[in-house]
Amino acid sequence: MAADRDLEMLRGALFLAGLPESEFQKFASETPIVTVPAGCSLFHQGGPAKAFYFVLDGWAAIFREGDDGERTAIHLVGPGESFAEAMLVPEARYPVSAEAATDLRAARIDTAQFRSLITRSPELALSIIAAVFGKLRHLVSRIEQDQEWSPQRRIAAFLHRICGDKNGTCHFELPLEQRYIAARLSMTPATFSRGLADLAGVGVEARRRKITVRDVGRLAKFVNRNEP
Repeated sequence: MAADRDLEMLRGALFLAGLPESEFQKFASETPIVTVPAGCSLFHQGGPAKAFYFVLDGWAAIFREGDDGERTAIHLVGPGESFAEAMLVPEARYPVSAEAATDLRAARIDTAQFRSLITRSPELALSIIAAVFGKLRHLVSRIEQDQEWSPQRRIAAFLHRICGDKNGTCHFELPLEQRYIAARLSMTPATFSRGLADLAGVGVEARRRKITVRDVGRLAKFVNRNEP
């Protein structure tokens, strides 16, 4: 892992917060970066949990597979986020499947090697707990948003995350197909399309996957207003 940006992103991973800098540098040098084309699998539900991942570029889709072959979307994971790090127990198996929703670059962390690293740096165990707790807190917050926020507000929050804290106008292309984004936001693709069109009232223009936010500050105010 040579790129400075990759190192900076990985250093900010919550599950590595307890790792001393010298150990981090060694860990980073030994951690492979994988490039996975859109639609290709990372792991399968029920398979042995041999690795977990930290996303550097692109998006990964997490889903459950039913006996009838139907998929239930669980989560989308984007840049700066990790997934499957809770699967560190020996003989653990993945409870979900994961694939690249877009072309994906991610750090692949071998679970056996990471368990060995924990024995050298016990603080990492607390970091893993903190990371899992953070995900649980995020899940609770997401459930509350799904129950209380309108589709338009949930979509606006997703768009604002992509724009970040910049001021003024923001232009970008949606990183995922609408069906994936709709699943992440707990709505149907049709509801997503209608909600996205409704955001024209706060300065959002959508032409297929191309998005223009005329005023990021105005969009932020819409997301952060106090009423549900």
